[in-house]
Amino acid sequence: MPDEAIDELVRERAAHEIGSSYKDAHEKANEMLEDPVSYSTVRRRLYEAEDHKREEGSHSCYGACKSSFFNSLLHHINMAPSIKRKAPSVPTPAKKSRKVVEPEPESSEEEVMDDMVDEEEDDDSEESDEGDYIEGEEQEIDEDDSDAEEQEYDEEQDEFMAAAELNAASKPQPSSGVKNSSLYKAPTNDEIQGLQESSDLFKSNIFKLQIEELLKEVVVDYKKAQPLEAALRKLKEIFDRTPQHQELSLSAIKANMKKKSIVIPFPSPAPASDIQYTFGYSAPSAMHLVGSFPLKTVSKNRDGWSVDVAVEMPEELFQEKDHMNYRYFYKRAYYLAVLASAIQDKKSGMASTKIEFGTLNGDQRKPILILSPSGDKSETDFKKMRCTIRIIPYIPASVFPAQRLAPGRNNVRSDAAEQLATPQYNTALQQDTAFTSHLTFLYQHSKNCAAFKDGCVLLKVWATQRGLIRKTNDGFNGFLLEMLMAYLLQGGGANGGKKLANGFSSYQLAKGTIDFLAQHDFNAHPIFLGQHSSSGEFSKEAFVSNFDVVFVDPSGKINLAGHVTKASLDELQHEARLAMKFFTESSDDKFEALFLKRVDNPMLRFDNVVRINVPKNLNQLKSYSKTVALDYPSPFIHFAHSIAPLLKRGLTDRIQLVVARYEPLQNWSVSASAPDFGANSVITVGLLLNHEESSRLVDMGPPADDLEAAQTFRELWGNKAELRRFKDGSILESAVWEAQGTDARHLIVGQMISYLLKHHLSVPHDSVHYWAGQLNKFIQYNKVIPERLFDNKSAATNGFQSVVAAFESLTKVVKTTEDLPLSVTHMYFCSPAARLSSAFIPQPRDFTLGSNAYPDSAQFVEPLDVVIQFESSQKWPDNLKAIQRMKTAFYLRLADKIKYKGMRATVVEETEHESLGLNGYMDVRVSPGYIFRCRIQHDREMTLCENVINDRKSSQHLKDQHQRALDLYNKYFVQAPMHTFQMHALCHKHPSLSQTIRLTKRWVSAHWLSPFLNDETLELLSAAVYVDAAPWAAPASGFTGFARVLNLLSTWDWKHEPLVVDLTGEMTSKEREEIRHNFANTRNNMISTSSATNPAIKTTSISSNHANMFIATNKDTFSKWWTWQCPTPMIVSRLRTLAKTSLDYLNKTTSATSAGASKSLTPLFVTPTVHYDVVIDLDPSLCTRYAQNLAPEAQYFVTKGDKYKNLSTFQKSVFGEEILVGFDPAAEYVAELQRAFGDIALFFHDRYGGTQVGVLWNPVTLTPRAWKVNLGFNNKPADINKDGVLVVKEEETKAKKGSSSSSKLAVPNIEALMGEVERVGHGLVRSVQVNRDPSEAVAV
Repeated sequence: MPDEAIDELVRERAAHEIGSSYKDAHEKANEMLEDPVSYSTVRRRLYEAEDHKREEGSHSCYGACKSSFFNSLLHHINMAPSIKRKAPSVPTPAKKSRKVVEPEPESSEEEVMDDMVDEEEDDDSEESDEGDYIEGEEQEIDEDDSDAEEQEYDEEQDEFMAAAELNAASKPQPSSGVKNSSLYKAPTNDEIQGLQESSDLFKSNIFKLQIEELLKEVVVDYKKAQPLEAALRKLKEIFDRTPQHQELSLSAIKANMKKKSIVIPFPSPAPASDIQYTFGYSAPSAMHLVGSFPLKTVSKNRDGWSVDVAVEMPEELFQEKDHMNYRYFYKRAYYLAVLASAIQDKKSGMASTKIEFGTLNGDQRKPILILSPSGDKSETDFKKMRCTIRIIPYIPASVFPAQRLAPGRNNVRSDAAEQLATPQYNTALQQDTAFTSHLTFLYQHSKNCAAFKDGCVLLKVWATQRGLIRKTNDGFNGFLLEMLMAYLLQGGGANGGKKLANGFSSYQLAKGTIDFLAQHDFNAHPIFLGQHSSSGEFSKEAFVSNFDVVFVDPSGKINLAGHVTKASLDELQHEARLAMKFFTESSDDKFEALFLKRVDNPMLRFDNVVRINVPKNLNQLKSYSKTVALDYPSPFIHFAHSIAPLLKRGLTDRIQLVVARYEPLQNWSVSASAPDFGANSVITVGLLLNHEESSRLVDMGPPADDLEAAQTFRELWGNKAELRRFKDGSILESAVWEAQGTDARHLIVGQMISYLLKHHLSVPHDSVHYWAGQLNKFIQYNKVIPERLFDNKSAATNGFQSVVAAFESLTKVVKTTEDLPLSVTHMYFCSPAARLSSAFIPQPRDFTLGSNAYPDSAQFVEPLDVVIQFESSQKWPDNLKAIQRMKTAFYLRLADKIKYKGMRATVVEETEHESLGLNGYMDVRVSPGYIFRCRIQHDREMTLCENVINDRKSSQHLKDQHQRALDLYNKYFVQAPMHTFQMHALCHKHPSLSQTIRLTKRWVSAHWLSPFLNDETLELLSAAVYVDAAPWAAPASGFTGFARVLNLLSTWDWKHEPLVVDLTGEMTSKEREEIRHNFANTRNNMISTSSATNPAIKTTSISSNHANMFIATNKDTFSKWWTWQCPTPMIVSRLRTLAKTSLDYLNKTTSATSAGASKSLTPLFVTPTVHYDVVIDLDPSLCTRYAQNLAPEAQYFVTKGDKYKNLSTFQKSVFGEEILVGFDPAAEYVAELQRAFGDIALFFHDRYGGTQVGVLWNPVTLTPRAWKVNLGFNNKPADINKDGVLVVKEEETKAKKGSSSSSKLAVPNIEALMGEVERVGHGLVRSVQVNRDPSEAVAV
C-alpha cells in the first residue's frame, strides 16, 4: 500500500470514525504521518491506538470501531491477523470459541509417513516440481472439512456483526476525496476473531505482533530446501545400492573399515576380541525423515539445526539375544560405519560432504552420522539452509520382545551374584525402535491442532534461550517438549480433562505447556501418554522405582524421559515458574525476557558458581561400583549425575536450585577413535540461594534417639557431625560452621560444598573453585593498612549496625532536648550508610587522639547526612534569607544543649554568593566516633520559592535564583529522604543488594567516572537488577548482582529506552505509561550531526534539555533529580564500553579453573590510562582518602609513633591539628579544575583513594576558531596548511607586516593551560604525563 493511501486513509477515516471521544487515538494516528515509517511501524502504532480505544470506550462502541477504521487499514495493508481460532486464556477456552474438532482415527505408521511426504509436495507445488523426500507413493491428505464449523462460528458472530454493521451504517459516508471505497468494507470473521483474541489473550497488541514476527524469523523456509531434498534423495540412492555381505568376525570388520580409513565407533565398553557372534550388512529396509523437520516444528538457533534421517536396519541382521551385553549397540555401530564408507566413496556423488561421528543426544551408546554441507555449490550443497543431516540407525519394534527390555530387567551381565536392573541401557535400546511411531503420534496432533507446529517452535525457543535444550544426555530436549504438548492436548487437565484445546493459538499452547511444567508434580503423578498396566513389568511402580522422571510413550513401554535427571527437571520447572511469573505480570511486557534474551550464562544466572576439576581415576571411586557400571559405562557421567543430588541433600533449604553441567563430547572424524571425557573435564555447578537460610551457622539434624536418621546424618557429614544440646533443651545431631561477619557467613555454602565433594566423591579442595566472595576484598581496606587505623574484621562483624546505632542515639538526644523554641518531630538519616550502600563500611574514629595520631593519607572523615524536622509554626519568617538565619540560630541552640549530653557539635555557616538554600549545617560528633551533618528542613521554603517562580512580575534572574533554591530543597529534603527510605527497605528485602551497590560504586570510581555519576544513580542502577530481574530470578549474592549490573550497563539502549526502577513494587501501568511519555518528550528532538573529530562520521544527539541516562522511579517520573544533567553522552558511551569489557573479562576468568584464577580479578578495577590525553599524578601523602586505594603503599601510613611511642604526639599534620570533616584535597582539586577548565576538558578521578587525574581535551574546543577578546581560555594563533593539517605557531613567532599568511584563527594554548593546571595544584601535583599531542585529537 503506498504512503499516499495510508496518509489519506489515516487522516480521513481517523477523523471521521474515531471522533472527539477518541482524541488520543486520533492524535496517535496523525503522529504516524510526521515522517516515513515502515508498514510494521504503522501496524504497531495502530494497535497502540486500538488499546487506547479499548480502555476508553464501551464494548459496543469498541465493536463498532473494529468494523471500521482500524480493521480496514489492517486489511488493506495485508497485515490483519489470520488466526482462525479464538481462545482467551490458558487453560480455559474462550466463551465464543468454535468447537474443538475431534481427532481423526489414527492411521497406520506407513499411511502417516506417506501422508507427510505428500503434504510436503503439495505445499511446495507452486514453487517447484519436487518428488518424494525419501520414499512413498503420492497420496492426498484429506483435510478436515471445516464448513460446518465455519457456519457455527458465523452464527455465533451474527449478533455482534449486526450491531457493528448497524452502528457503521449510522455513520456519515466517507467524503468524495477518498478514492478507494473498498477500504470501508466490513471486516472479515478472521479479522474480528484476531482482534478479539488480542483483546482477551495479550497484555497489548504489541506482544502478539512480536510473537508473530518471532515465528517468522525462527521457522525454516521449506521453499528453499531444494538442495537439501536433493541431498536426501542422493543419500537414499547411495544406501540402496550398498552391497550386502556375509557375516564377518570382529577382526575382519575392523580390518575392512581400516582400509577405508574408518574407525568403527564402538561404545564403551568396547567388544572383547574373543566374541563369538558375527557382523553382517544389508541395505536399509526403509528410510524415514523423523524429528522436527517433517513436522515443520524446526526452531532455528545460533548452533544450527538438523534434519534427522532414520535408517532402518534389516531384522535379519540381529539374533535373539543381541539385546544383551551391548551386542545390539556394537552391530549398530558397525552398520553406521558401513553407511559412512558408502558416503565417503568417491563414486557416491557426495564424497565432498563433511562426515563426522557424533552421539544421539549425548548418549555414548548410540553414535550417529553427521553430514555437513560441502560448500561446493553443487545441487546437493545445502549450505544455505545452515543445517546438518543426522543419520540415525534404528530397528523395528518386532526385533526384540518388549518384555525383555522392561525397566526392571537386567541385560548387561556381570560376575556378581545379584544381577541388578539396567533401566538406562534398556531404555536406550527401546527408544531405537520407536522413531516412526512417535512421529505418527505427533503428526496426528499437528493435523488436529492448527497451531501445534507454531506452539512447539515457540516452546523450543523459550527453552533454548535458557540452555534447557542441551546436547548432553541428562535433560529435556525438543522432542520431549513436543510430546509433552501433545499429551496436554489429550489430557493433563483438571479432573482428567484436557489442559490444552485444539483451538488454542500457538501462544496459548506454549503458555499452557509451561504452566503445566511449573505446577505438575512428576513424582506423585508420572505421565503416561497411553494406557499403562496396573501391575507387571510395565506398571507405574516399575517405572517410578527405576527412573528419576517418568514420561511413558503411547505404547506404555518406553520411558521417553528415562535419561532425564531430577536436577534437570528441577531446573526446567524453576524456569517454567519464572516464565509464568513474567507471563502474568501486568506491569510490563516481558516478551524480550521470555523469548529474545540468551540467559544461560552461569555467572549471570546463578547466585554462586562452582567449577570442579574432575579427579583422575573416577572408576576407582567407592560410589562407582561394578553394579553401577553396568548401567553407567562412563564413570564421568555417573560422577556428574551424582553431584546435584549430593549437594541438594546436604544443603537442604539453604538453596532453591542446584544444577550440574558439563560440556558435551564434540563430533569426531570417522577416521578417529571415539573421544571420552578426560582428566581435563570440568563440571560447572550453579546454585540459586535461599538468602534467608543460606548464611546460618548450624545445620540441625535428627534427635539422638532416632537411631536410623541419626546414622544417616552422620554418614552424610562424617566428622563434621556432632551431638549438641540447644537452648530449648533438645539434643540433636548437628553440623556447625565457622564464619565471622556477614560476608564470611555468605560463604558458608562454599565450605559445605567443598566438604561434601571431598568426603563423598574424593574431590580435592584445590579442585573446587567456588566463585562467590572473590570481590569482597575490593570493598575493604587493603591489608597493608594498620589495624589501628581501619579494622576490617571489626567492620565485617558489625557491618552498618554500629553507625545506625549511633544515629539512633543522636536522635534520642536531640528529640529529648528541652528549652527549644520548637520541638523536633522527625530526624531522617539520608547518608549512603543509612541505605547500607556506602562503598566502605563507616568505621568509628577516636576523636580524643586528634589529627596528629593519623597520617595525612588516612585523615578523611566522612560526614553522614541527617535531616531535622521541627514541629510546624506560624512564626517562621516569610523571607528565604531570614529563614536561613533562623536555621543558624536553631543550630547554635541545639549545639549548646547537646554538649551537656556528651556530644560535641560544630555549626558551620556557608557564604555562597546569592545562595538562598543550604547556607549552613551542624556537625555532631557521636560516640563511638561518627560525625553526623545535620540540616533543618522547613516546608515554608518550598512555598516561597514557588510563589516567586510563578509570579509574572519577578525578574528572570530572581526566578532562576529561586529555582536553584527550590531544586536544592527538593533534592536534599524531599528526594534524598524518600530515596533513602526506599533503598533501605529494598536492601533489607534483598540482603545482597548492599554488596552489589558497594561493588558497583567501587568499580565506577576505579575507572575514574565518579565525578560524573552520583551515589543515587549507581544505587538505582544496582536496584534495577533486583526489582526487575527478568529474565532471571532476583540475585541472592553480591557477586552475581554486580555481574548483572555490568550486563545492564553494557546492553541497555539509553537513547531509546527509559530504565524504570520500581523501588516499592507498586508502580501501576498508568505510571509506567507516564514515564514512557516523559521519556519520549526528551527524545523528540533527536538530530543527526557530524562528529567533532571526523565530519564523515554522523552521530545522533538530542537538542533539548534531557537526561542521557533516563532512570525513572515512582517518585521521579522525569528522571530529574539524579541524572538530568549528568552523565554526558560521552560518559555513557565510555561506561558501556568499560562494562562490556569488564563483563567479558569476568566471564573469561571465572570460566578458568587454574589455581590463580581467583586472584586475577584485580584488572576489573584497574582502568587503562592510555586513552587519556594527560595524566596528572598526585602526591599520595596529601590524599586524605589514600587508605581506600586499591593498592596503597605501606610507607604512607607509618608515623613516628609506630617506631617511637613517646614521639607519637609530636607527629604534626600538614592540615593542622583540627579534624577536617569531609576534606578531600584530590576531589577538591578535580572540582576546581572542572570549574576553571570544564569548557575545554573533562577531568576523571577515582574518589576512593585515587592518586591520578585523567584529562581529555574537548575536540570541539581544540578546533581553530575566530579570535576575539575574552575567548574564554588561554589561546594562541593557528595556521592550517594546504594538506589540512593543523600547525600551531609558536608564541614568539611574529608574522610580517602585511603578510597574508597571518592567521585570524586561534586555538587553546595547551602548554599554558597545563602550567595553570599545575599551578592550581601546587604542592599536591607530583608530575604531569602527556600521552597524546592535542593536535592529534583534532586530526583523528
